[in-house]
Amino acid sequence: MLIRKFTLSAAAGVLTFVATSSIAPPTQAAERAAARTFRTAPASIERLRLATPLTRENARSAIDPVLLRSNGSQQVLVRFRSPSVAESNVTNPADGIMRREEIRIEQNTFVNRVQRLAPGARMIAEVQGVLNAVVLQADSATIRQIAADPSVARVSRVIDYKLDLSETVPYITASKLQRVNKGRGVKVAVLDSGIDYTHAAFGGLGTAAAYAAAYGTSTTDARNTTRDGLFPTARVVQDFDFVGEAWPNGDLAPDPDPIDCGPTVIDCAGSHGTHVADIIGGATGVAPKVKLYAVKVCSAVTTSCSGVALLQGMEYAADPNGDGDTSDRVDIINMSLGSPYGQPFDDDLAAAVQGATKLGILTVASAGNSSDKPYVTGSPGAAPAHCRSPRPRCPATSSRTST
Repeated sequence: MLIRKFTLSAAAGVLTFVATSSIAPPTQAAERAAARTFRTAPASIERLRLATPLTRENARSAIDPVLLRSNGSQQVLVRFRSPSVAESNVTNPADGIMRREEIRIEQNTFVNRVQRLAPGARMIAEVQGVLNAVVLQADSATIRQIAADPSVARVSRVIDYKLDLSETVPYITASKLQRVNKGRGVKVAVLDSGIDYTHAAFGGLGTAAAYAAAYGTSTTDARNTTRDGLFPTARVVQDFDFVGEAWPNGDLAPDPDPIDCGPTVIDCAGSHGTHVADIIGGATGVAPKVKLYAVKVCSAVTTSCSGVALLQGMEYAADPNGDGDTSDRVDIINMSLGSPYGQPFDDDLAAAVQGATKLGILTVASAGNSSDKPYVTGSPGAAPAHCRSPRPRCPATSSRTST
């Protein structure tokens, strides 16, 4: 008799049943082994068999195939063979700082080589903590030569993402958890369109005058590039804007003020980040005692999120003061955004999630926002990140949940 044992386990907020079985009787085992040995697939299926099994290591080429068909100036992400700070498995903060400087030297030396090859190439962004990579603006004619550099692991497109919305407290029955803990002592970085920190839900004044003082009257108003003495608040304690107000209709224009653009006041496409932050940690949110980090990586004028800004935002969340010591990292990164059908082994943001997980950061990303089609979940929600033990602040299960 075949005995089944079911174990109830929880992973990424979803209950799953894991079935195990005892050793089958010898006759059944022998029959199964014989079936595996002699069973052949139909000829139509056999013709599709790969000569080499597809694995994470050989599933991608050194160059994103789309780039090989491109023309003119392109924005490309270059990942290096040497490990990031997170991948180096350093435990001593001083060693982490030293490793970051080593990576910076490697990256700058590489960029110098590229600029000798293509004088018009320029570096747009660099990350060392969660990923060892730089973003370049370079002519498509030089991409093969860039990829041929011995320090380069892969050259890929910079993928932008779109915003998704979270659900509400009653829907996910979070009120039961609030009786135990409302998030006190937890730091959450919201990588989104910014946060309206003047809102009363986050300890701000909650007046139209306060918002106008922080944002101004248009997306070109200089007041939305400075903090104007209205930040921080009791709830929004750290922040940075990695996109500015014009992208993608203009260049990325980082500034220290991540104030969200409110479409009821300004002609823009903002407020998503404020909405998400309110669900997470507003006065009536899921965890109203958390400390929020407003990291603006999404457009104020469209629903797009910059791939460059997202990588920089991940880096910021891992080391907010930028000194190379990640002991000030946030506990949770929230990204209510995604790219449908993205493959985790072929997505640089998913790789950054992996790096953040190794540092002990739980990443929460959206899933299920593109209907019920097979494989539509995409990335970064599909990142197969798991924590490395022992890491005292590392979550016990997967670093990936869904919203």
